[in-house]
Amino acid sequence: MGEGHSEFRRWLTKQGAVFKPARGSHFKVYLNGRMTIFPDHGAKEMPKGLEKRIRKDLSL
Repeated sequence: MGEGHSEFRRWLTKQGAVFKPARGSHFKVYLNGRMTIFPDHGAKEMPKGLEKRIRKDLSL
């Protein structure tokens, strides 16, 4: 996808993900009984490996 953190967060929200505050600019993301940590750095581009790991953790 190669998008920013906020765009990916909006996409996850549309998939039904729930964001709960964690430490600093990080959130715990819950979806379908699974959880992962999401670093929210706004419009800054998200590394492809991080996006892939989040998708894998949430079974997307």
